[in-house]
Amino acid sequence: MKIIYIDESGDTTPISQDGSEFFVLTACIIDESDRQKIEENLRKIKWKFYGDKDVEFKSNYIRYANPDIPDKESPLKLHDRAQYNLLEETLADLMKKIPVVLVSSVIDKSFFWKKYPAQNPYDTAYMFLLERIQKHLMDTNNSLGIVIIDPREGRVEKKFIGDNLERLHHGMRFGKTGIWYQQTPNIVERLLYSDSQNTIGIQLADLYCYAIYHIFEYKKLPNEYWRYCDVTALKLRRVEGKLLGYGLKLFTETTKNGLE
Repeated sequence: MKIIYIDESGDTTPISQDGSEFFVLTACIIDESDRQKIEENLRKIKWKFYGDKDVEFKSNYIRYANPDIPDKESPLKLHDRAQYNLLEETLADLMKKIPVVLVSSVIDKSFFWKKYPAQNPYDTAYMFLLERIQKHLMDTNNSLGIVIIDPREGRVEKKFIGDNLERLHHGMRFGKTGIWYQQTPNIVERLLYSDSQNTIGIQLADLYCYAIYHIFEYKKLPNEYWRYCDVTALKLRRVEGKLLGYGLKLFTETTKNGLE
């Protein structure tokens, strides 16, 4: 059984209302036999630096923990730069070594709404994601998978993602393949919700996801952001060396940001 943890970066707020330009949804796929060891290792890092094995790791908490960024608050703020560097190095080393597979979808919101002005980019990103997860499950001994997602989205003020996502999830499991989506029969159970602060897998999905969001939102090449090229890129699903369409699905007008 594969456990599939999903989290987002960016938001679905209109760009005119200070929303992000891109919305990114990322799945962190973990085999059930590996999950316990991964959680134990992450909890060791939390204890080493914070004396609390249950503290929540989030990408913005980690970035703003840097003592050289005093104008940004973080519940993980450190007061020694050498210790912060060690935290970044230790966490990145774990993320590179653990046996996870990533699948991600990237939505250019402006381009999306030109085509589908009444639709929610979250639903489309989720549809793309689940289709590619299904293919991965079929390629790994026809495995089954269960999906766990944080039911809130938004960069600052979190809001419930809505029941429509559950209906989409359920429909893709049992509906017929058609013009909108491919059937995903290897996904078992309805969509399960869990707050990120209580779920190690969602915290990891968030940490990996932000790096993808960053290179699109800030128009960087993959090798210009170390969290992407040194960490996240190593875990994205590839088929015969190909990334796009397999580990990474883009709904963008022009840019591939140097990704192939």
